[in-house]
Amino acid sequence: MLKSLVTVLTLSGLPVLAWSGAEPWPTAVLSPSGYIGAINTPTADVVPWGGASFGLSNNNPEQKRTIAAGHFGSMNAGFGLLPGLELVGRLAYEGEVDCSTFDPACRHGLRDLSLSGKYQLPMALPFDTRVAVGFTDYGGPTAKFRQLYGAATSTWGPLDLSLGYSRARAPDALMDGPFGSVALRVSDRWSAALEHDSRNARAGLHYSLPVFRDAVLQLGVSRLLSQDTELKRWQASAVLNVSLGRVAESAPRVAPAFASVSASTPVSTQASAPLASAAPLSADTSASVAPSAELATVPVAVPTAESVAQGLVERGFAQVEVRYWAATAMQPALWSVRAESRRWRQSQIEAMGVALAAWLRQQGGEASGSRPADELLLTLTWQREPVLHAYTSARCLEGWREGWTRCELGPQSGLAYGRALQLSRDREGLGPRLAGVEARMRQASDAQARANGGPAWMPQFEIGPGLRYNVGTELGLLDYSAALEVGAEVNLAPGLFWQGVLSTPVAHSDDYDDGEPFAANRHPKLGLDSSLLSWWKPLPHGVAAQASAGYIDRRYKGGMVDAVWMNDDGRLRLSATAGAFQHDTTHERQNPLLGSARWSLVPGVWQLEATAGRFLGGDKGYRLASNHWFGDTLFKLYYRDSQIDAGSTPQAAQRKFVGFSLSFPLGPKAAYAVGPVTVRGADRLVLGLETKVGENDNSLAYGYGEIPRVRHGVMSDVSDHDRNGQSDLLAQYRRLRAVLSEQLATQR
Repeated sequence: MLKSLVTVLTLSGLPVLAWSGAEPWPTAVLSPSGYIGAINTPTADVVPWGGASFGLSNNNPEQKRTIAAGHFGSMNAGFGLLPGLELVGRLAYEGEVDCSTFDPACRHGLRDLSLSGKYQLPMALPFDTRVAVGFTDYGGPTAKFRQLYGAATSTWGPLDLSLGYSRARAPDALMDGPFGSVALRVSDRWSAALEHDSRNARAGLHYSLPVFRDAVLQLGVSRLLSQDTELKRWQASAVLNVSLGRVAESAPRVAPAFASVSASTPVSTQASAPLASAAPLSADTSASVAPSAELATVPVAVPTAESVAQGLVERGFAQVEVRYWAATAMQPALWSVRAESRRWRQSQIEAMGVALAAWLRQQGGEASGSRPADELLLTLTWQREPVLHAYTSARCLEGWREGWTRCELGPQSGLAYGRALQLSRDREGLGPRLAGVEARMRQASDAQARANGGPAWMPQFEIGPGLRYNVGTELGLLDYSAALEVGAEVNLAPGLFWQGVLSTPVAHSDDYDDGEPFAANRHPKLGLDSSLLSWWKPLPHGVAAQASAGYIDRRYKGGMVDAVWMNDDGRLRLSATAGAFQHDTTHERQNPLLGSARWSLVPGVWQLEATAGRFLGGDKGYRLASNHWFGDTLFKLYYRDSQIDAGSTPQAAQRKFVGFSLSFPLGPKAAYAVGPVTVRGADRLVLGLETKVGENDNSLAYGYGEIPRVRHGVMSDVSDHDRNGQSDLLAQYRRLRAVLSEQLATQR
């Protein structure tokens, strides 16, 4: 039977589910038809929340093969966006895949890109029964395989039994009527399945192989049993199941009904525990946990401002400023620390955990005779302007690491209990507890130190691939242009910096050659893709603004202004972008003007966003997006509708698109340090697909919905890629605990 540990946390009245274990290697696999299924028919199981499945099959089970030349099959990518909700992108193809369909000599069939979805209802039924409803083949010009279906799956020991009903919405849909399947779990690795899709029967075997801790490879083969059909008899598939930002040996099969847990539930501090998408414990309950024995037994020297500053430099921080006020009869000692994170750029939470550990390690524990009541105001900066603040004390931080949620900061502080650790993107968010601290900071400090870690103007480099591609078009199954990109940031003054990207082409497909359809989008010769002088400033009341001037890319030069505001709890974010650019070749002027609103529906996990206005290409319209965070990985599902002014271009028309993107950082969490210079992987690599909707043709459509963005600024580094609002920070407390514990263990 299913053996899984499910923790359900409640945030602002909304339940959030976190997986921490599951039955290994379930029988269900990603079907070539675009859902989790037995072989080709759907079951009620789904891609688990925070998981992804990537599949390749040599068959399109809905139709017979009509072209002997070339290839025949489907590629699928499935994602678990929420508990019980999966989304699958499918690319189906037949015939020669590297030639243009406009060429009479090209022996081609379909090239169809579409989306499918399934939702497993959150209900508990007898016999471990799950119920789900779904659809296939939304988007794309043909909708050849569109269908609606419902399925129920029950587990009886090693057997999974599924029954369902489908209504075809296209002549080539796989199912139209009742369907069902039986899957037998023969061993931890092997499973067998028998299914009927309302027309034909098929039997198959699957083998599951764990390739590393967070990935399982499933290999399958099946044979059609019916004799009166021209469909392909033998089918082979390979599916890779991975975890996006959370540690799990394999994917759970079922999304159980939500349930609540007490805020006093013990908190794991193991580095291998599920991280960023888990929600925090309630701040209204105090846990009774003794200070860490580990810290208490480690002998440490009495810290000084110089030793604290040097410790932070050794951990990858620069421009460190430390001020210290000794304890008095009425107040504990106070440390004010300001540091620029140069090695920890993937996540502000990661950088904060490293900095807190570097300070706490020097404070020692209560039994060490050091200063367990010492208070800390820690400020992380970017381009020497503050982006994230923390307020705590040594004793409270030790307890918080063990599970405390509330703590008294100093016996004579005059305040009762507050948060053991308070984080905020601005000082105002630290609340009334900071008033006494700021009063002390206006006095002369007893000690202070500065450690630059090298000149502030030393460049920070990031290296990654530059990818431009087209998938499933009339010109080919996959066309691409690849380059090597090197980005750089050079600080000139507080908030003022130069940023640029140097790229050199590496390879491209034939359709990106000179004179071919995609030639204009090919990576050009070695040169600067962008070169901008930028200045940003944090403003009162949760506002941050940035101005940039120069080349935003190789086509457009000009300037733009970005502004971001968040409300007190950070769940509502409003932003605006205005720019004025001129095309280098055509001298055409563009004046993008966009406004955006984002709401954190489930902080740290799920955001809804709307953007509207005039895009970079001059088209006017809107984009609706659903953002899903899995650790440092962001999955964005969007719908876009925009129209270019009539008469401005031969393509003047209204275009609607649906698509998704997946973005994640490259390389290790810590950048490499070469003296004062740092080199890291690209902060965000973005991959995605989109397809037109509401049209019957598959003709190419370019220049719609482009949003001008600078590589570094208030929408990325300042807002931590839109996840450092107060509620989103609280939602990452479990991850911060894990980082703090891991760093304390490695900094011994």
